[in-house]
Amino acid sequence: MPRCRRCLLPLLLLPATAIAAEPAQDLRQMFALGQADGSLRGQYYATGNAFFADGVDRDTFATGGRLGFTSAPLHGVSLRASAYLQRSLVHAGSGRDRDLGRNLASLGESWLQWQGGKLLLRAGNQAIDDVPFTSSYDFRIVPQLYQGARLRYGQGGNHFSALRMFRYKSRIDESFARATNYNRRFSPLHPGVGDTASDGFWAVGGARRAAFGPLDASGQAWMIRYLDYADLYYGQAELAARDGALRPFAAVQVARQHEQGAALLGPVDNRTYGLRLGVRGQRATATLNHNRMPHRAGTFRNGALATPYASYQTSGPLFAQPYLTSTQDLGSGDAWSAELDVAADERLRWGARWSYMDLRPAADRPSIGQREYMVFASYRFGGALKGLSVSNYFAVQHQRGRSAGYRENRLSVAYDF
Repeated sequence: MPRCRRCLLPLLLLPATAIAAEPAQDLRQMFALGQADGSLRGQYYATGNAFFADGVDRDTFATGGRLGFTSAPLHGVSLRASAYLQRSLVHAGSGRDRDLGRNLASLGESWLQWQGGKLLLRAGNQAIDDVPFTSSYDFRIVPQLYQGARLRYGQGGNHFSALRMFRYKSRIDESFARATNYNRRFSPLHPGVGDTASDGFWAVGGARRAAFGPLDASGQAWMIRYLDYADLYYGQAELAARDGALRPFAAVQVARQHEQGAALLGPVDNRTYGLRLGVRGQRATATLNHNRMPHRAGTFRNGALATPYASYQTSGPLFAQPYLTSTQDLGSGDAWSAELDVAADERLRWGARWSYMDLRPAADRPSIGQREYMVFASYRFGGALKGLSVSNYFAVQHQRGRSAGYRENRLSVAYDF
């Protein structure tokens, strides 16, 4: 069962990645048998004391969507073109939400690919769905996308991938550029960090699933080079009971990172260790999560992970994550979380998460002592309203030494067709 921050991800990404099953016999059929897809979205964010700034209260409503077309494959070759539109309609309070407050018109996934059996080669503008700290986990109306090429061999939980991405488009930008999330437009938490242009990244890795008697094992391993930022080595593994009303599981993760090339962030020295213990039932999953990142004085954020494309995102593969901010942006130390995710039926999902960030952003600063409480619910309609979904997330954070808490409610309505 997916974690709540990603529970709508398959719904949101499927139309953009689906390929027409029936192959074409000629160029005319390549387009005649193609598939059109799209989505309409409305999002309302209500924020109080944004990022602990007293009195910074923002209410923003925006609408928009996606329109795309994927051709049928001809001799294994297919193409896709899509575009996104966002319009900010209403705002109140001290300003507009950064993500929803901009009017955007953006080229979306637009690529050419060849697929033969389990081998896929794709070049162009694309979403990434499986690379740690790089995937398009957390987007609003307009997604983050990458421009480059990838090779993938395998299917499902067994695959090998190699990627080279040259340009990036965040969810607040209309065009691709030599940029990352470390810039003053994107990250108010860390203005001006890494504003220098970057030549992108490359990554090599994959995943594997296997059965051992009554247990299922899965894992992944990656090497990611964020050019002129840092090299990241990442591994994760899980062992889970396959049968039973209650199926316990345990997972571990390890990361190692150091600066690379021009070292735009200065010295980077991170070691991350993670442990997850949980149990899956027929309709619910409960987990207890911990990450340990030892302090490294004089290095980037006191030994934190450098994640140029996942900074300031409510997402990421670290086991212990808050919702409104991200563990990797907050410093080094210990992070904890506990989570309950319930699929009440095939349409209704709800859950809650508590997290505690005992993290220090610098060697000479105390722990932020951040506590967050989050609840969410989502509903996918059926019948004549198939394709319509509604979700609502509410979270509140408190940090040591700050009198006011940071709270935010995010309401989303989507119709995918």
